[in-house]
Amino acid sequence: MVQFWSQTISKFRSKFAPNSLQTRLTIGVFLASLLGIGSMAVWMGWRMQQILLDSHRQRTTLVADRFEEDVRYYSTMMPPEEALEKVIEYRTTGDLAIWVKASNGNLIAQSATLGMGSWQNSGITAVLMAEDISQGLSTVSVEDWHLVVCSQALELESWPNGTLYIADDFTADYQSMKQLIRTLLLTTVLIVTLLAVAFALYIQRALRPIRQLNRNASEVTADTLVQHQLDPSPAPQELQELVRTYNLMLRRLATAWNQQKCFVKDMSHELRTPLSLVQGYLDSTLRRGSNLTPPQREGLVVAAEETNRTVRLLEQLLELARIDSGQMPLDLAPVDLEQVAQEAVSMAEADYLQSFSAVSRITLEGTPKPLIVKADEEKLRMVLIELLDNALRFSPPNSPIAVKLLQQAGWAMIRVKDQGSGIPVGCQQNIFNPFYRVDENRSRSTGGTGLGLTLVRSIVEAMAGEIHLQSTPNQGSVFTIRLPL
Repeated sequence: MVQFWSQTISKFRSKFAPNSLQTRLTIGVFLASLLGIGSMAVWMGWRMQQILLDSHRQRTTLVADRFEEDVRYYSTMMPPEEALEKVIEYRTTGDLAIWVKASNGNLIAQSATLGMGSWQNSGITAVLMAEDISQGLSTVSVEDWHLVVCSQALELESWPNGTLYIADDFTADYQSMKQLIRTLLLTTVLIVTLLAVAFALYIQRALRPIRQLNRNASEVTADTLVQHQLDPSPAPQELQELVRTYNLMLRRLATAWNQQKCFVKDMSHELRTPLSLVQGYLDSTLRRGSNLTPPQREGLVVAAEETNRTVRLLEQLLELARIDSGQMPLDLAPVDLEQVAQEAVSMAEADYLQSFSAVSRITLEGTPKPLIVKADEEKLRMVLIELLDNALRFSPPNSPIAVKLLQQAGWAMIRVKDQGSGIPVGCQQNIFNPFYRVDENRSRSTGGTGLGLTLVRSIVEAMAGEIHLQSTPNQGSVFTIRLPL
């Protein structure tokens, strides 16, 4: 479970890295949408508040404007006091209260609304009666109550001058409006989130050619340059030119690589024939040159050794060229790995003992059961001989070299371990590169060409295998070949 969440978080970070173009565009779209739609939602909420207040102000003003006219009309049919009470009763509703005060502040008349329990218990009636309300419209808020209050002078014939007060309770509308604004804001957040997700998916789709370009670039090798061409048609107009340039670069690299391989192959082939003739002539001269002076013989020996080394270098170059071009035939067949290892150990030891007249140093440890792999027996033997030759050359004369066969998870492994000076950490990643030498002078003195390990890796990989190196300076090196069983 921990590994699953770790992989999920790692995948999420790779897709939504803070400095990635997709993340920046998504955040930009989200902020722009939030600013635009959020500003619209805030303006709409403010505008609805204004409309609500304006509607209640107009209602209150309209009642106030018609109140005096209605009182005059009923005064023609009844006493002024009764006319005033009748108009107040007619105009009063559950959310609208009306009261009239004389110029000295005494209450002349009031609607029944002011005596309702909700108005009395909440203290609204007491606040309205005690508060000095100025002429015109005002808004009064008491606890959770919200009212629009209108104050207007009342002038009637046969009636002392007074002041008309009207209070319109719009608390219910205000609460509904607040709920509507909250819904509007939540809807805005939801819409912005959905837009951000939609734009993120769209941006991800739009940036797919760039990701494909990155994946192709990471998978490109010298042999697969032409296979990683991209189709520019699905890409946006701005990226099509980049895709075309990328494809053109791959084609040019492929052409240059093919030319280089052909040059190496042709040059190696052309040089090998005359050098082989020179090598034969020098060997023949040395065999029959009984009348040669010591300096002459020494010069011919040096020339013959260098010629042999050059011919061997050309042969290795040809082998690499054939492998790179896929023209090296491999005779893959079931092979007993222990038998091949024994033959390689015998051949490497025989050559070493003949050259240095030393004692045997190589030990071979097999497995209880035979390890059968599908490989080219001759090429595999050549690979082992190359590794053993390196171990013999670059380790102290009396140090042992261990060859061990292993089996692990469907793989057969050959491990060649020496106790030499080891390979520095900074050189280990380049040790299989062509012409790479850890110590130029030492490799030259021991006759190395810098192509042996390159050939080893190429041959092993051609047989669907792998080769790995583990080395510690002053403690030796371990080369491990893995081949599928």
